[in-house]
Amino acid sequence: MINHLWTGHSMVNYPEFLDDIKPYQPGKPVEELQRELGIKEVIKLASNENPFGCSLFVKKAVENAVNRINLYPDGGAYYLRKELSKFLAVNPENLIFGNGSNEVIDLIGRVFLHGGKEALFFEGSFVVYKLIAQQNGAKYREVPLECDFSRNLEKLLESITEDTSVIFLDNPCNPTGVANKTEELNAFIKELPENIILVLDEAYFEYARPLGVPDGIDYVRGVVPEAENKNIIVLRTFSKAYGLAGLRIGYGVSSKEIIQLLEKVRQPFNTNALAQIAAVEALKDQQFVRFSVEENEKGKKQLYEGFEERGIHFVPTYGNFIMFKVDDPQEVYSQLLKLGVIVRPAFGIDGYLRVSVGRQDENQKFLSALDSIGYSCR
Repeated sequence: MINHLWTGHSMVNYPEFLDDIKPYQPGKPVEELQRELGIKEVIKLASNENPFGCSLFVKKAVENAVNRINLYPDGGAYYLRKELSKFLAVNPENLIFGNGSNEVIDLIGRVFLHGGKEALFFEGSFVVYKLIAQQNGAKYREVPLECDFSRNLEKLLESITEDTSVIFLDNPCNPTGVANKTEELNAFIKELPENIILVLDEAYFEYARPLGVPDGIDYVRGVVPEAENKNIIVLRTFSKAYGLAGLRIGYGVSSKEIIQLLEKVRQPFNTNALAQIAAVEALKDQQFVRFSVEENEKGKKQLYEGFEERGIHFVPTYGNFIMFKVDDPQEVYSQLLKLGVIVRPAFGIDGYLRVSVGRQDENQKFLSALDSIGYSCR
């Protein structure tokens, strides 16, 4: 269906499904809050960024490359493709790069969610899945969570219809922080119809892997019998544990045939030169990644104890963020902003906010801010 819009000069036509789309709302930038409230000391615990920055080797490489920003980037990301394929033990043709893994989700939508096809995902999943389905005029359905926010993969299988084309599964899930383990994921994939595209979104893989969450790329490597003849795309990003959120670089891993289809709709030069250089150097510094993961575990423990002392219910997480329950999320969110602490509503989950795990001093400032608005230790 077509709708009409008067622009003030003339009438324009646009697809009717755009009326239902609400643009993605990112976490409030630090600078914006400083401008609005005149607060100098602001901490942002809203977007699951790495509070320790990025590798020093990355910074040096980016500085050295600044004098070449007048040149277009390598459209095929040759050096990054080479380094990443070696690091992941996959073939170079199994990789596609995006302006963040978000762009790869967009490519998947453009290729596989057309002509009335359907996307399937759990309630409380990453909000971009719904957005991408809507932008492509596709249908979508959200499978209910269990009472403890866990995800019953049997229910997901039972929800598949002849219209289902893509299943999105973020593992761990953002914003709940829950994850599905190897045994249940293998059983699910074994029963998955061969015509379905399963998108395993592993944006928080580096944080989750030490806690027993499976490596989804094993399903592409061909080492898991249950995944034989299944269509699986694994998404990863350099935005989280690697600390490159500002450069926007992510990737997808899948079969050569699926990657070739996605490449047909990828824009040329979609990943910038500095991002490619930074990602290559970031891969080489796994010591920084291990440090970030270890510090994240310490920060989680600090916040868990803080929530318990204050009688605040929270959901244990496999990521670098924690979802916690408050009586009036919007009011608590607003009050924290006034104290210079930026958190995030847990979109799709009523009654909850989400806080990113920060440095220990940032975590303490957040807990002290909770005390200031009435959540003092009990």
